[in-house]
Amino acid sequence: MLTASVLERGRENAESLMTDECTVVRPGEAATDPDTGEVKPTFTQVYAGHCKVQTSGGLASENTEGSAAQAMGAVSLVWSLYVHFPYGTPGLRAGDVVEVTESANPLLVGRRLRLVSPQSEKTHATACRWNVKEDS
Repeated sequence: MLTASVLERGRENAESLMTDECTVVRPGEAATDPDTGEVKPTFTQVYAGHCKVQTSGGLASENTEGSAAQAMGAVSLVWSLYVHFPYGTPGLRAGDVVEVTESANPLLVGRRLRLVSPQSEKTHATACRWNVKEDS
């Protein structure tokens, strides 16, 4: 049986790999500037701290669009994109937006990713993992 101390070490190890920094905001109601009349979205910060951006997949998927590419038997790669947060990170919801603020990978800095759904639950979870997609 897995002891609490082994699980705690697993969570500490998982968090040690979360070398990116991010903020997570929740979109709110739009607000109108009384001086200009410009309508701007509002956001509430719900998290700031460590995270890890990760992809998995590369699975081949046949094109099903009925296009010329399908007629030629084209295959495209399907990648899944995730953001990992420390175990027990509270308050995250689908629709929240993650902005990567620091990363060892400069291509990630400034990326905005929308939380879609938590990854499947695990008995011995070591992180709070979310499926994400690029925010437009």
